[in-house]
Amino acid sequence: MRSAIYEGLQTLLLFPHAGRPQSIPPVRKFVTQRYRYLIYYLADEAADEIVVLNVKHPARSRDLNDA
Repeated sequence: MRSAIYEGLQTLLLFPHAGRPQSIPPVRKFVTQRYRYLIYYLADEAADEIVVLNVKHPARSRDLNDA
């Protein structure tokens, strides 16, 4: 499970806009390939980094909704 989340984060470093925009801009959501974990993040292009807000199991209740 840890490796699936780590691989998802590596993908986001290469493709920061791979996640879906959420109802609260500029929050985005990325779903990992294995185990389907949800990574909520911001893509800060000025600083050339991503800021991870939350990582959740898909069965847990969500604070943010898809736009």
